[in-house]
This record gives sequence, C-alpha cells and structure tokens, in this order.
Amino acid sequence: MADHLREYVRSGWLNPATVSDKIFEVAALHGLVGEPGSDQEAAIMQIAMSANLPVELRSTGRHDGKSDDAGMPTTPSLETKTPAVWKGTEPLKQRWLAAARIPCGDLTLYSGNGGAGKTETAVQLLVSVTAGLGDWLGCVVETGPALFLSCEEPEANIRDRIERICKHRCIDPHAIGDLHLHFPDLEATWLVTADRFGKVMKTALLQQIELWISVRRPILIVIDSIAAVFDGEAIARRQVRSFLAMLRKVARDNEAAIVLLDHPSVRGMADGSGTANSVDWRNSVRAMLHLSDADKNDPDIRELEVKKSNYGRSGEKIKLRWNGLTFVTKTSADSSPYRAAAERDVDELFLKLLDKRIAQGRPVRPSTGRGSAPFELAGDPEANGVSSDAFRAAMERLFTAGKIVSVETGPASKRRKHIERAPR
Repeated sequence: MADHLREYVRSGWLNPATVSDKIFEVAALHGLVGEPGSDQEAAIMQIAMSANLPVELRSTGRHDGKSDDAGMPTTPSLETKTPAVWKGTEPLKQRWLAAARIPCGDLTLYSGNGGAGKTETAVQLLVSVTAGLGDWLGCVVETGPALFLSCEEPEANIRDRIERICKHRCIDPHAIGDLHLHFPDLEATWLVTADRFGKVMKTALLQQIELWISVRRPILIVIDSIAAVFDGEAIARRQVRSFLAMLRKVARDNEAAIVLLDHPSVRGMADGSGTANSVDWRNSVRAMLHLSDADKNDPDIRELEVKKSNYGRSGEKIKLRWNGLTFVTKTSADSSPYRAAAERDVDELFLKLLDKRIAQGRPVRPSTGRGSAPFELAGDPEANGVSSDAFRAAMERLFTAGKIVSVETGPASKRRKHIERAPR
C-alpha cells in the first residue's frame, strides 16, 4: 500500500519525511518493526524508501538493476573516482568572463543599495562583452552574446543606459547585435516558486530561458534582481540552495557566467558583508561583488569591491567616478579602456611570437627561467621592449581564457611540456 503514495510524493502533495514516519508508525502498531538493526526494521526501511525514491531509481532496484529476494528495491551503489583517473590529463583552467571578478560556468552575486549604480555598471558589462570592447571598469572581459533579464526597470530606462554608455565609448548602440534583452510582465517575473511543502519548482519563464540559452549559448546572463525572480522564503536554506543549484546547472552546462543583482539587508549594510537574508545566498555562489553607496564627501564616487572569489583572490577595490554619462575608474592612469587595451596588445604580441617560435621549431615552456615563454619571448627582436614580467602576466591571462594550452611530448622516460595555441 505504501507504493500507492509514490505519485503523491513525486507531485509534492506529500512530504517524503512525513511518509517515512507514517510507514514506521503503522508498522509499529502491527508489531512489524522489530529490534533496532534487525532484518524486520531493514524491511520496513526498504518499504519507506520504495515510496519515496525518485522514479528513475525505483525501476532499477538493486545496483545491478534488479530487486532483492524479498522483491524490494535497494539503494543504487555510490559511484566514486580516485585521483588515478586524472593521470595524463591536464587540469581544467578556470575561465573568467571578467578577469579575477566574474567566473565563467558559475554564479556571481552582485549586491548594492538601490540607486548605488548596480544596474548601470551591469549594463556597462553587458555592452562591453557584446560590443567586443574587451574591458570593464579596469579589468579584461571576454567577448560574446549576452542576455539581460530586466525585472525591475522598463525598456525605456535600459535603452537610456545603453545609449549613454555607447556614447561614452564612441560606438553605435544599434550595431550591437549580440545583446539580448527581455522585459517580462511585472506580475510574471518568477523563475521559481515554492509549494506549501517548501519544494522549489521551475516556472515556465525559467524553462523558456533555459531553452533559449541552450540554443543561443550566451557567455553572460545578468538577472535583475533576485527579489523579483525568487518566489520563495529568502531565509529558508533548502529553498535558497535549490534555486541557486538550478541556476548553477544552467551556467555549467552552457559555460556561461550568471550575475545576480541583489539588495543587501539592513544587517548586511551594517556589517559590511553586503548580503541579504540567509547567508546561504553568499555561501552558495562562487563569487560576490559589492557596490558601495555614494561617497559622503563626493556623490559621484563609488567603490566596487570583490567580496568573495573561490577561484581567485578577493579584496580588490576599484574606485569609480560618475563622469556625466556613466561610471569610469577614478584614476586615469589605470582607467578601464587604457589598461585593458594595453593588456590586449601584449596578449596579441604573445600569440604572434608564440606562432613564430612554433613555426621555427623552437617551442617554449610554461615554466619559469631560461627556456620559458616569458623569458624567451622578451628576448625576441620583435618584442618591442615588452618585459618578461608583462609576458608572464599575458601567459596567465591566455591560459585562463583557454587560448593557449600546455602540451606534453617525448618518450615516457623524458616527457617535456611546451605551449601551443588551443585548438579551435
């Protein structure tokens, strides 16, 4: 009879824990549970598991796809790996959408008070990525298509932002074909909703977005904001983690960076953490940015800070200034366009000289010292005075961007590594 409860559990009408408790209660009333650890107790546990197991596991029974002697399904075996499977393979390099700030294939939380400039700077990021500008507030960014889900600001406001930003960068906003904007009805912005048992379920909007992403393959998705798309209890750990796990799967499956805009709570503003509601919002993302309020002495000044970075170093602080059109980095010497453009030039020179060395049959190594790529390329007549330190920084950026790879050659007794362009 317990098996009749499966569909009710699957549809969310019954809580799995409640079902298990009731099965044991009925078994105890009939004296069927037995002593702790007994075969009778194990049999009742199997019945409870049978009623609660997901559909894809119920049909398999034992880990070999069968049932045990009593006809009851058993738990599938746990699949594991050992470090031995990594032998002879290169570890995956972390890719960055925005160098050392926003990782690809994962979630980034971007918090700040209303009116601080989160949406403005997020739109700057979208324009830079889709227009191929290559920089965002002092760091290098990748280029590709992007999706902006605007659940708080109307189309007219976003258009004004895009046109001002493009005017500042001297580009035509109407020529940006890879920037895709969606403005859902303000009464239908939820991506997930929670039922009365707390189970988080996808809405039709999220399913539409997932399908669009799988077809268009954007490298950046910006969602404005969490409060507008999460129809659950923001302090409920299970609901928060379920929601973010859904988005992380989208990011990883499509190798895209997802940036979630958020407003900090009163406590988050007071302690400087920049978080809102449950700490699971911060704990469940791999990176977090925070934009400060306007400076008390100068309303045009803000500070962008990397609050968390699981793949790099946190603590970077960037002073921003409003220039009448949009935000720019405060120090002109390291301002966004100039610094990023200089780094791109060195990256391109690195690749050019690398191709030259490969063509000459003189490969360079990813190590340090003589024979390494930075040392050898700096001594090339076409290096134009670029130092080995600058080439070393370029090498790290190119490895991170997946544009170069380390290749191992030679006999088993004397393996050697050298650098090549990544296959396209």
